[in-house]
Amino acid sequence: MTKERVLIVDHSPQRRESLKRLLLEREIEVLEAASCEEALQTLSREELSLVLTETELPTKSGLFLLKKARERFPDLAVILITHNASSYNLLQALRHGAYDFIVRPIDTGEILYNALDRHFSHLKLSRQNSGLVRELEEKNRALLHSLKMMKALNESVERLLAAADIEELLLGLLNSAMGVVQAQRGYIALFDRPSGALGIKVSKGIPAALIRQCSSSLPQGFTTEVARRAKPILVPGAFPEKLLAMTSEAERQGLLGNPGLLAVPLLLRERVAGIIVLSSHWQRESFTEGDLDFLVQLSHHGALALEKAGVIHQLKRRQ
Repeated sequence: MTKERVLIVDHSPQRRESLKRLLLEREIEVLEAASCEEALQTLSREELSLVLTETELPTKSGLFLLKKARERFPDLAVILITHNASSYNLLQALRHGAYDFIVRPIDTGEILYNALDRHFSHLKLSRQNSGLVRELEEKNRALLHSLKMMKALNESVERLLAAADIEELLLGLLNSAMGVVQAQRGYIALFDRPSGALGIKVSKGIPAALIRQCSSSLPQGFTTEVARRAKPILVPGAFPEKLLAMTSEAERQGLLGNPGLLAVPLLLRERVAGIIVLSSHWQRESFTEGDLDFLVQLSHHGALALEKAGVIHQLKRRQ
């Protein structure tokens, strides 16, 4: 629960102390100021629930403080306290947005407590509404992100199905994946059936010399281990020590880049045919579960397209 904080503004120490005692009985945190200028300085550096100010202050009046406070902090409530309950003062207070106007003496605190209770009830409701609005905005953002991912997935699948050969298919798969999840580095490695070696077939954002080194056979490391386990991997941000301990020299030299990593196996008829690995979020942000779900779906469709392309290639060879 948020503890309410109230600023008391009055040049009389005795009156400030009297108000302070009443507020402390309600477990309200109290700040004090003896002038309009001091109060404005406090407002500029402190987060407050309410201002209780005397109308008659030494230099600038409480009405002036009300006006300036409302200009700078439109949501801040100000209650004026006065001995002079003239219609002019009341009109000025309302015109400048005073929450309430209390006439002294404040002996028992009943009038003050009623005003405070009304304000804090309103403030609580406002905070609840703000929380609901934020929750709704977050859900809307998540929904829009999901719709964007679905659209991107459909477009990517269409491009995969239109690919003329396996190399074009792999490049389309990698470009689609990296574009949607905003990765700076990526590669697709496939197993060679005769040798069983895992080699990189297409890549992006990685030095060509490093790719040539790993094209026929990747050294044992993170990629080969994830392919062996055949389970998707999500590293949202900086690589943990456990992952770094698994990486090969080639992976440390540039195959993988911080922050963030996504790795999803390519499954053909429940057999791991290869793996797609993306890393280094280009905005230095974090990969998400939504990014991983998208890559899993895309890799599934990519595997189906690879299988189809392989069958077509075999039929062409037989002709």
